[in-house]
Amino acid sequence: MDEQELFEAVTSLVRPGGRELVCGRSGHSAGHVCLAASDAINLSTLLKEFSRRYGQLRNLAMGGYADPKVTERTGLPLLAPFAGELVEMRGWTSGSRWIGCGVVRTGDGEQLVVLVAERAAPSPDAPPEEASWVDPLPCATGGDARDAAQLLGVIKAEVGAELPDDCRTWVQRVIELTGWEPLGISADWDAIEGELGVPLPADCKKLYEAFGGGTFSDSISFLGRDEGVSFDFLTQWRVSLSVDQDSNLGNVSAVDPYEIYAPGGKGLVAWGSTEWADEYCWLIDAERPGDYPVLARSRDGGPWHWYDMSTSEFLYRVLADAEFQPFGIAQYDLGATFQPGSGGPFDGRPL
Repeated sequence: MDEQELFEAVTSLVRPGGRELVCGRSGHSAGHVCLAASDAINLSTLLKEFSRRYGQLRNLAMGGYADPKVTERTGLPLLAPFAGELVEMRGWTSGSRWIGCGVVRTGDGEQLVVLVAERAAPSPDAPPEEASWVDPLPCATGGDARDAAQLLGVIKAEVGAELPDDCRTWVQRVIELTGWEPLGISADWDAIEGELGVPLPADCKKLYEAFGGGTFSDSISFLGRDEGVSFDFLTQWRVSLSVDQDSNLGNVSAVDPYEIYAPGGKGLVAWGSTEWADEYCWLIDAERPGDYPVLARSRDGGPWHWYDMSTSEFLYRVLADAEFQPFGIAQYDLGATFQPGSGGPFDGRPL
């Protein structure tokens, strides 16, 4: 396969309801598919493009050493087919599947490999995944901090500028994409976070300070603070929590299999939605403050999708990346705009 065919094949395999994964390679078990890549394809190009499409990569193997801490939840399905053959492996998540790209040893030398593997849905009670694209595997190589820094530099060089590691960069990307002039709104974050019992994601606070609550592309509601009930995330959270805890309304949560977050506990807090009823939330665990994956659910009432990325990165990809499915809207040509929420500091009037 050439690059375009490879990307199309991966997109097809990770799409919700994609076909069963059965590998055709001799000796490989079911649960994954290895894709044949042309010898002309450059590994660095693939890493950049997969990172653009699927977000932060995970460093699973480097220089012939696999991460000894990797588990089923953090990428082991991408390593299992190549015992003793791995040279490099990077991984990404997309819904219920893993995407892997790396290099393996063969009888003729080394070979580029791309695969898609099954990924178990995270349990509501499971802690957030610990593997990260910034983990340079110092323990695997037996090196010190300088070795770790060198390896991290290699990973960043592979990905390039397509994947900034600073959340503020994603906020700036949203600002530039929409052509918005930041408002510099202030908020009493101490009081808000005191009521929640946890700090809010720093980049989401930056988004609010720049935009306030309102609507992106005439379709995506972003919840801020003090923009009236429709765009006030704190008011909506209070109402959702009250409903979720009302025993008269039954024992099944509206966000099943999760619950609405209650101070000191673990659950979901909504920060956005769409006009066609998609839901965007944080999974907040008071025992792990600051570690808030984005969970999103589409309008068809399907499963929750788990994204280990910041609020601003998720929002940017929804607005700008047509391949970011099932939530990307760029293919609909709605335009990247922002309209302040009614009742806000500008009473819904665009600036």
